[in-house]
Amino acid sequence: MRACLPNCLFLWGAILMSTAAAQQLPRLDVEATCRSAPRLLAEDANPYEGCMQDERDAERQLQVMWSGAAASHRETCVGEAQIGGSPSYVDMLTCLQMAQGAAPTAPLRRQRATR
Repeated sequence: MRACLPNCLFLWGAILMSTAAAQQLPRLDVEATCRSAPRLLAEDANPYEGCMQDERDAERQLQVMWSGAAASHRETCVGEAQIGGSPSYVDMLTCLQMAQGAAPTAPLRRQRATR
């Protein structure tokens, strides 16, 4: 029993740490995605800034709802948000809202161009 104690404690700690990590919203490099954002409207003087604002807004909404979302939904949406090499919190938020059957909580200013 005593020989198992250090190993058991290590395993228990590893399990708790991996569970906690899965509960956290992943960090995405949305700057690269936004650098390639096209100009969608004639009055859109700075598509990069508009894209970054949309991504920050989506990230804030995700932070609020992330831990309450089903693990299977989180896993699916993390994968979908990175399809095509253009990670996006906007895509992740949309996926999670659809998976939960919820209407968007706040409309974003613009739709991103399809890849």
